[in-house]
Amino acid sequence: MLHVVRQYPPSVGGLEEYVRQLVERQSGSSRVTVLTLDRLFGTSRKLKKVQRVNRAVVVRVRYIGFSRFFIPFLSPKLLRRYDLIHLHSLDQFTDLISIYRRLGVPPLIVTSHGLFFHTHKFDKLKDLYFRTISRVTLSQAKKIFAVSHSDQRKLEEIGIRSEVLLNPVEPFPWLYAGGHHLIYWGRIAENKSVDRLIPFFGHLVMADSTRKLFIVGSGTAADMERLNHKIRAAKLTDNIHRLGYLDGAKLQALIKDCGFTVSASQYEGYGLVQVEGMSAGLLPVMQKNSAFEEIFERSRTGLLLDFADAEIAAERFLQWEKTQNIQDRERARRFALGCAWPPAAARIEATYQDVIASET
Repeated sequence: MLHVVRQYPPSVGGLEEYVRQLVERQSGSSRVTVLTLDRLFGTSRKLKKVQRVNRAVVVRVRYIGFSRFFIPFLSPKLLRRYDLIHLHSLDQFTDLISIYRRLGVPPLIVTSHGLFFHTHKFDKLKDLYFRTISRVTLSQAKKIFAVSHSDQRKLEEIGIRSEVLLNPVEPFPWLYAGGHHLIYWGRIAENKSVDRLIPFFGHLVMADSTRKLFIVGSGTAADMERLNHKIRAAKLTDNIHRLGYLDGAKLQALIKDCGFTVSASQYEGYGLVQVEGMSAGLLPVMQKNSAFEEIFERSRTGLLLDFADAEIAAERFLQWEKTQNIQDRERARRFALGCAWPPAAARIEATYQDVIASET
């Protein structure tokens, strides 16, 4: 079994975490390999070409390009070793391997992970690419899982059928202990709009100088420096703490001091972090986008805001916060526990068996 994903740990993000969790579950009973790129985006340091990570093997290949467009150096000979290839997201890995399908590589399954409409940059070019190259690429897949109804609707626009399989999560234990701090964790990148949290949080500090915002995650050196500069310019260094990557134990220890997850992301494929936070008893405060709206509607918890107007967003948050109680947090946790891995993993495994059987 081969999973293909452009970035994998030590890279940090929702896509990487989804694949890591799935691989960890599958590698207990099957031989699993992960194919990924040999450098983290925004860095020049090469990672090991072949490495065993727990019970799975990670194979890394060279590439040229950058995060939005890259060309991997990949031979179809490597791919023919496997019974099935599971492609994660829609990118040049997926495009290239779909071409190799004509050269006898194993059947393909694709999980959408938000496709590639994460920002509004190059919208017209992306749409053209999606309606031409991506349409041909996806036509080679035996099965496509959409991680949200939003992704499914987008695929329907180009005549591609998919099944919705919402992102499962590895739930946290109950961690809420009465804290009122806010936390963001995930990638520091343009589409995440983490910088929009700064003026919003500045208004919260005016109302309560003891409140803190924790920003956990990594990004390119340039993205991190821009974020640091904006925190300093807003004179919020005592209240906003940027902590970089934290392992699971350290992240959970930090969550215990918090009451809310917060994200100003302009686009999300699903919203994995928000559901993870809900499993710990935190309430999600989210930018109004299609993925977060879906979580809000299904869970009946949290708050949708437009962080473009920081003052109004802060006023709405402070008013809403007064209305929340422990029952809201318990409802959030029940929703998150219903999104756990076992049924999703079983459905994925059944699909693998069906696809392999259809090829014999």
